[in-house]
Amino acid sequence: MNYDVAIIGLGPAGIEFAKESLKKGLKTIAFEKSSAGGTCLNLGCIPTKAMLACSEVFSKINVYSKFNVLSNDNLNEFSFENLCKKRNNIVSKLSSAVQKDLEQKGLKIVHQCACLSINNSLATIISNGVEYSAKNIIVATGSAPIDLNFNSSDVLNSNQMLQTCALPKSILIIGSGAIGVEWARLLNSFGTKVYIVEKAQNLAPTCDKDISARLERIFKISKINFYKNTTVENFSNGVAKLSCGVEIPCDKILCAIGRKRVLPEFSTNFKLEIYNNCKTNVKNLFVAGDASGITMLAHAASHQARALFNELYNDIEFNMPNIPSVIYGSPEIASIGINEQDIDDLNDYKIYKLPISYLAKSWCDDEIDGFIKIISHNDFIVGAHIISKEASALISQIAIAMKAGLKIQDLIDVIFPHPTYSEGLLEAILNG
Repeated sequence: MNYDVAIIGLGPAGIEFAKESLKKGLKTIAFEKSSAGGTCLNLGCIPTKAMLACSEVFSKINVYSKFNVLSNDNLNEFSFENLCKKRNNIVSKLSSAVQKDLEQKGLKIVHQCACLSINNSLATIISNGVEYSAKNIIVATGSAPIDLNFNSSDVLNSNQMLQTCALPKSILIIGSGAIGVEWARLLNSFGTKVYIVEKAQNLAPTCDKDISARLERIFKISKINFYKNTTVENFSNGVAKLSCGVEIPCDKILCAIGRKRVLPEFSTNFKLEIYNNCKTNVKNLFVAGDASGITMLAHAASHQARALFNELYNDIEFNMPNIPSVIYGSPEIASIGINEQDIDDLNDYKIYKLPISYLAKSWCDDEIDGFIKIISHNDFIVGAHIISKEASALISQIAIAMKAGLKIQDLIDVIFPHPTYSEGLLEAILNG
């Protein structure tokens, strides 16, 4: 069977490439062994954000009580099982909608595993005993959690955490990246005793140093215990032994040390090489999204797929701009561009910083913990780091400014509405 485009995996990268191919009128087929949407929709971004949204409502009950606007004591009762049902319903609904949309656009979907065969520097796909050929084959098979070998059913990865509807009384989380931090906040808000173990010297080690420092403060206030420069040496009989000598009794351990790319099997022994522009050492084979191993973020995967499509079909050079990242919860944490600690000579840069409590809107929302930090070089924004409610929206505004090549003065000339968090971008610059 011959096609213009064949896609293995319908996560963010595969979906985006499929949409572009169908708009171009290309004969396109996709292979998806599970549900459409990939890790992000089924076992990552969407289910955890659905749970975080519920946790934030639950946490706000105490705030509203402080404002003396609630009188119903039963509001403090909740069902974690019902929360998980709500999460699963959202995932199921969105996954079905994605698949239906693609099929209505003309995409043929094969719900089977697919492997690759390489002959004469060209790839073909073999699925359920049938061979498929295509001018271009896109591998978008995503990623999987990295596990630690503790040989215990109480040690879970992020996928397994989303498959349980039982709220642990205590949990130790290994790793303080986005996954670890979000689960820590989520479970802490529902009363779980949370411990975090991070082998690096700072929490959220890939973030700007000011983000890491503020996150530590937020965790202390929230009574989330953490250990830095530490590893878990052993876990048995419900007790984790740390490298610092501390022993922590806990019901569960969540391994959140990162993810690894997943690639299809090859019918013969073949060493695949993947380059930064998604190309490989096979003429008609390309790898996009998490499977490329470049940046494991859903929005980066979608852009990567569009950039690859534009290079292959629209004669537009492959380009990946600065990628924003967000750690969800309350308050949100968002970053783009360079970190302050990565700058060799700070004299060549200017840093603008504003406490979020400077903004009237933060007091209205009782969300005064955080800051906006903007780093510029020659009056161009080269980085931004924000802890605030709506940080995900604020970082998007910075991403637009960076992509457009706007200077600091250009932002000063923008009128921001009041009262908002967005005006914090202006205030940070004016007060910097």
